[in-house]
Amino acid sequence: MREVKTSEDVSLLSEKGTDLSLLVAMPAEVNGNLATTFGNLPKIIKQSFFALFICAAACIFAGLSIAKMAEMMVTYPGLIILIPSVINMRGNIFGSFGARLGTSFHTGEISPPLSESPALRQQAEGTVVQTLAMSLVLALVVKGFGLAAGLETMSIYDLILISTLSGVLSGGILLAFSLLLISQSFRKGWDPDNISVPLITAAGDVITIPLLFASAIFVTWLGDPVVKAIGYLLIMFSTAATVYSLGAGYPILARIVRQSFPVLIASSLLSTVAGILMGLNVDMLVTFSAVLVLIPVFNAEGGNLGGVLSSQLTSAYHLGLTRLGRRPDRRTRNNLIGIFLLSLLIFPTLGLLAYLISRIFGLASPGFGELLFICLVAGLFTTILAIITTYYFTYFFIRIGVDPDNVTIPMITSVMDVLGTASLILVTLAVVT
Repeated sequence: MREVKTSEDVSLLSEKGTDLSLLVAMPAEVNGNLATTFGNLPKIIKQSFFALFICAAACIFAGLSIAKMAEMMVTYPGLIILIPSVINMRGNIFGSFGARLGTSFHTGEISPPLSESPALRQQAEGTVVQTLAMSLVLALVVKGFGLAAGLETMSIYDLILISTLSGVLSGGILLAFSLLLISQSFRKGWDPDNISVPLITAAGDVITIPLLFASAIFVTWLGDPVVKAIGYLLIMFSTAATVYSLGAGYPILARIVRQSFPVLIASSLLSTVAGILMGLNVDMLVTFSAVLVLIPVFNAEGGNLGGVLSSQLTSAYHLGLTRLGRRPDRRTRNNLIGIFLLSLLIFPTLGLLAYLISRIFGLASPGFGELLFICLVAGLFTTILAIITTYYFTYFFIRIGVDPDNVTIPMITSVMDVLGTASLILVTLAVVT
């Protein structure tokens, strides 16, 4: 495939390369009508709303788990700060993994059989290294931010072991799920860019919260000497894995780790800010536990809308179907409109789901009309910021020669964690007071 020099108005692939890669990697439907693949607004809305609705239902379950385990947040101080960070990191690592796989299938870098693909193996290894290293980083950030905010937290060794154990367990499940989802998407003729990020994030939310609380219970059962010993071993092992990934001579693995780590570290800082906001407003969240149910799903949907847009823009750019500049072109504007219309559908749905869950499980709620108003106002504000941030993040990373699939989704989901949590809490406070 012939490469051309990247610039503001030149795509990464030539037209000839685009045609060849599509014949290898994309379903027959795409080959027959390439011009409408990424600009088909009804298709984007139909496929993405289905994925986002599944994500909403899954994240409502995650939020219900948090609400029902609210008392454990007192028993395990600092856990409420860790919750958005851990959820965010699972979505960042494996959402980016799904986006990279979608682009790799589109461009022909990866094609069946998957078991014989060196590129796929290196991408999977990259997620393992990211999971180990960032679990350690999260524990350190949560401890530091907790001390700075004057909030009580567990010991650093407890946080390291809880973060790593829940990360490894959930990461193994998500790795298998991501591979299955991408391969099935192409077999059934779906565009993975429209569904992979929301569904992977939803799966991560469902399994991460229960595994996080289970890990906390297990770690406290071990006792301090054992926890400290395992903590030291995890620090050494994570460091060794990171050094190996950068120096072992595997270019895809090294590029993923090198490009993603600064962004993942920045995203851990941002998502921990969201945890601090939750910790500082824990009394209100416990009083109106229906809002506590909304926090993971609200943040996930805001990040997912940005993730869907990022995946669409990146794949279209790599295929030469759009030219990212300071102002979006016509094809890109169609995608932006699609994302905004999705938000008008999804956020009121979140309010309805939260109200039904609160009635079924006896959770305190501000009221049906109030919940709808909170979700709609905070959701639209978050969506507008997500659209602007996603487009210009993608444009910026392409301009500096960094693959957006490695960095844009972690950045946008982390930014939306802070903005989504802040919007939800501020609008709720305005309504209930």
